[in-house]
Amino acid sequence: MATSYPVSGTRATTQQSIARLLFQIHTDQSAITDLQTQLSTGRRISKPSQNPGAAIRALAAQRGLEFKSQVADNIQSADTILSSTESTLSQAQAVLTEMRGLAVVAASNTLTEEEILALGVQVGAALQKLQELGNAKFRDQFLFAGSHVLESPLDGTGDTVRFNGDEFQLETISDFSSTIAANVTANDAFGVISERVTGTADLNPSVLGSTPLASLNRGSGVRLGAFTISNGVELVQIDLSNAHDLDDVIEKIEATTIDSRELTVSLSSNGIDIEYADGLGGLLRVRDIESGNVANDLGINTLGSADIDPVIGTDLDPIVTPTTLVSQLFDGSGVGDPNSFLISQGGEDYLITTSGVNTVEDLINRIHLSGASVRASLDSSGRYLELKSTESGSTLSIGENGSDLATLLGIRTFTEDTLLSELNLGEGIYLSETGADLVFTRNDGTEFEVDLGGTQTVADVLLRINNNVANFTAATRIVASISSAGNGLVLTSLAGAQEIGVRDAGGSHAAYGLGLVNLDEPQATGTAVGTDSVISGRDVSGIEVDGAFNSLIRLRQAIESGRVEDIGRIAASLESDLQRVSLARGYVGTRQQSIDSIKDLTADQQLLLTQVESDELDADLASVISELSSREAALQASLQLMGQTTRLTLFDYL
Repeated sequence: MATSYPVSGTRATTQQSIARLLFQIHTDQSAITDLQTQLSTGRRISKPSQNPGAAIRALAAQRGLEFKSQVADNIQSADTILSSTESTLSQAQAVLTEMRGLAVVAASNTLTEEEILALGVQVGAALQKLQELGNAKFRDQFLFAGSHVLESPLDGTGDTVRFNGDEFQLETISDFSSTIAANVTANDAFGVISERVTGTADLNPSVLGSTPLASLNRGSGVRLGAFTISNGVELVQIDLSNAHDLDDVIEKIEATTIDSRELTVSLSSNGIDIEYADGLGGLLRVRDIESGNVANDLGINTLGSADIDPVIGTDLDPIVTPTTLVSQLFDGSGVGDPNSFLISQGGEDYLITTSGVNTVEDLINRIHLSGASVRASLDSSGRYLELKSTESGSTLSIGENGSDLATLLGIRTFTEDTLLSELNLGEGIYLSETGADLVFTRNDGTEFEVDLGGTQTVADVLLRINNNVANFTAATRIVASISSAGNGLVLTSLAGAQEIGVRDAGGSHAAYGLGLVNLDEPQATGTAVGTDSVISGRDVSGIEVDGAFNSLIRLRQAIESGRVEDIGRIAASLESDLQRVSLARGYVGTRQQSIDSIKDLTADQQLLLTQVESDELDADLASVISELSSREAALQASLQLMGQTTRLTLFDYL
């Protein structure tokens, strides 16, 4: 509210004069108080109401300063973590460089037993040192554990090293819409997780009423909207804008009548079927409205068909989610209950059974709780199951347990379709350049040879053996097959005068490469199983972790066992491990350079925001002092004038 005071006319009463002087004094005192406040605080305004525009701009600058201050703290913390990571990786690189040189020395055939023992001890010490570096901490935080910063990421036992962390980056906010990773994962630095064993079988779930619309059409979902249903005469519009799952779709359609005829909706294993409830048939047309796509996405658009009841929907092709029932898999066929498969790792077999498993998530949890060091998940497309090994120093393979579950899920590592080049950790099998590769001994002591030249898969090997022209006599025939328990080839023949046998032919190593003959054994001989003579081969499939810990473990094993021929492959692996560590150091350096740039930018922005805040809030002290002096002089003058005006004399009473 504006302040007013008496305005003198040609004549003024004493009371008016006093009121006018008091108003002037009050104005001066208020101004002086305000100026003194500005002088003491250095602020031009002390509350938003004094200048709302300036206050809004100042508050925005202050919020910006608070954010930039926190950003500065964030990136400083990230910088220190990355500096510690760089120091640790530098030591790891030195260890691996030393081991690469040691591998060259170990490849010599002239080493004494003492030298071999010393090399083995040296590799063991390097492995221990590398594990300590992998478990390095900074500020009570494990550097290479991913998001599990409070748990040791590596656990070494005997000839294995298990990874217990994850692959998540620790992102820190570096600006309003950007982040920067403040860590390097153990997998990026050392290689602690294997390649995926990705299922080859589409899990292809059936649909239920509870199936979310968002999971249909391979995860693309349904473009919601309205569509029409008609009998050629009456047309009814159905709005699915608020539909969430197939039950909502069914409810909407069944609530519709066309010319007093009700509709019935049912779900097949993979789609929606619509028909008249009275079963009398007739014209039934389903169309999208103008540019809509909901009927098309639901597979019930009859455009291009005969428009005759019933409407048979096309495959909705849903993806698998953790909550998908295992009974929905494989178009509703399920996986069988109970059913099981085996995970083999580090000489141990882990049984995975479907007993009590309801959902895909239950199955994944059952795998994780089996004791095997593996990570199971659905692939990015939501159609396949995949597993990865997190244990260095061992081989991961997946086989059957007398049934076909692993094959059904597409995760068995040894099938007829397995390439021979993938066996023995990618080393394949060594065949003779000319002539036969395998020599089989029948149950009567006679022999026949098999040439595996040109074979590509396990199925090719089985065909070459089973269809060999010299292997058709029923009494002495040797049948090759894949084991129904675990993995590996099995040779079976009727029992006879002697047990069957198999060995390499000429310069071939096929029998060893196929797992039929053990290393340094000239021949495998069958054992009696009931009325048969059987040779059970070992599992030569599977994958291993491609990383530094695995390389050092394999190097120590090769040195101690005297397998010089393996050291060349291991040396190549160490070279890859060195490149991985070097690349990880490059990541760290790049991020630290980015942090330096962010620091400079943040400092500049803080300076600008401080200037904006100062311009809006800070007082001009020179101007304030000058105005204060003027106001004090004016107040003094007003007081003197009031004193003179209100002074009483004898004449005031005459």
